[in-house]
Amino acid sequence: MAQGQRFSWGMAASVLAVMVLVFAALVSSWLGLNAEARGRAALEQAARLVQDVVEARTLTAMAGSLQGELVLDALRGQPLDDSNPRMLAYRATLDALRTSLARTRQAQLDGGERELLDRAQDAIERFVRIADQGTAKLRGGSRTDKLAAANTLLDTARPLAERATGQIRALERSVAGRAVDAAEDADVTAQRARVLLIVFGGTSLLLALILARTLSESMSRRADLVRQLGELARVDGLTGVVNRRVWDEELARGLERARRSGKACSVGLIDLDHFKRFNDTHGHQRGDALLRTTAQAFAARLRNDDLIARYGGEEFAVLLHGCDLENAMGLFERLQGMLPAGQTFSAGLTASEGREDAQVVVGRADAALYRAKDLGRNRTVAAPAEALRTAA
Repeated sequence: MAQGQRFSWGMAASVLAVMVLVFAALVSSWLGLNAEARGRAALEQAARLVQDVVEARTLTAMAGSLQGELVLDALRGQPLDDSNPRMLAYRATLDALRTSLARTRQAQLDGGERELLDRAQDAIERFVRIADQGTAKLRGGSRTDKLAAANTLLDTARPLAERATGQIRALERSVAGRAVDAAEDADVTAQRARVLLIVFGGTSLLLALILARTLSESMSRRADLVRQLGELARVDGLTGVVNRRVWDEELARGLERARRSGKACSVGLIDLDHFKRFNDTHGHQRGDALLRTTAQAFAARLRNDDLIARYGGEEFAVLLHGCDLENAMGLFERLQGMLPAGQTFSAGLTASEGREDAQVVVGRADAALYRAKDLGRNRTVAAPAEALRTAA
């Protein structure tokens, strides 16, 4: 009888142990799935917020640019009313900007982010008021009055637009960092849940495998979102090539590579000739298309480990590893005839063995670019480094 009682107690303990394991697996999986769902929701919300902020920054810069073009229209005698397409585009841009800022304000922002948004919105509203006052003065009055109003707009309204753009850019960096943090936190929670599933698997192995597969798929989706956010932070949205921040990082690595390998690299700055005139003549959409075509045409002619980046506006920067000035000049001469519609560019080239600071190298290429412009544009000017000239 005592042996039977021990058996019964042992059976009960085993059943209880199985129940505990199953319950533990169910609880851990529920916690993991719940945390994964919250993390995915937070990540998607942060990604939407990043998109709204990027849209607001783009619209702010566009509003400032259109306002400057309207000033030029007024000085050329063109009307500043609904018959002017740029006036319609300016008003539509302001409406879209206010809508984008309203969506951003409804999102969950911390105190610092809300303060950045308030400052940006205040600068935008002041810009709009000053721009409206200046536009009213530009519609009438003498040539002298119009010039005075134009100077006032350029001195006051444009800096406000640039200030708002800067505030929104800072907000963009903050919310993008928060999105990445949310993804990483969700990943950590999901990893812990998987460990618990392994520990409490035992007799509930089948259930653990099913739940682990679900978690793995969720983590894969989350990893894709993180990768997309990372690519968004590295690539220029208009041209598809890397942005200025990536250029700064890769240039430093390229100079270090040249120093270690003993093979000089070439650095070039390219500026599309008379791009402002092209925009005024053909419109901003054609201008954007020209920038995209130019970037992709240049990228297609570079080697896999070379780099082209959008440096700013209509300027591009090129890094050629293990390429001396003579070969770099040959490449740039071939690139000159590749642009559509007879578009040309001016470029400044230099080389470095990696023993100087990146700013010095870029400054030398920039000086060569200005020299190319002074000589009549549509050409490439090379500026050898002093160290390389001495070695030669």
